[in-house]
Amino acid sequence: MAEEDPDSGQDLPVLDDGTLQDLTEEAGEEVAQKFMEEYLVMLPVRAARIFKGLTRGDTDTTLEAIISLRASSGMAGAQRLEAYCRSLESALKHGHNPDMTAVKAVLFANIRQVVREASRRGHLPPKSHGTSGP
Repeated sequence: MAEEDPDSGQDLPVLDDGTLQDLTEEAGEEVAQKFMEEYLVMLPVRAARIFKGLTRGDTDTTLEAIISLRASSGMAGAQRLEAYCRSLESALKHGHNPDMTAVKAVLFANIRQVVREASRRGHLPPKSHGTSGP
């Protein structure tokens, strides 16, 4: 398995609105929009947790962060990012130590694609939440 393969999941959509539409139908437009906004805001936080775990060689922390990102990406319809997290999770569970540089490159490329597509579709949170900090 090529856990650092940048082409992993390239045949999947960056963002599948069907998943978000399902959430909208089940929980309402406001809940779905709030979930997507929080998902997008948390992307860099979740990525940072993955890198922190990898840097420390802490497989449990790294797996927890990857699973969190995988699950939330699946719920948001970010299928490529979900697939990459699944491959990274599998590699770690099989004792592979992924190359940090490769993980950063692929993870950030996927995150940029998700944010770009979410922006294009109008899913980004408003800039004036009043919660921005340093």
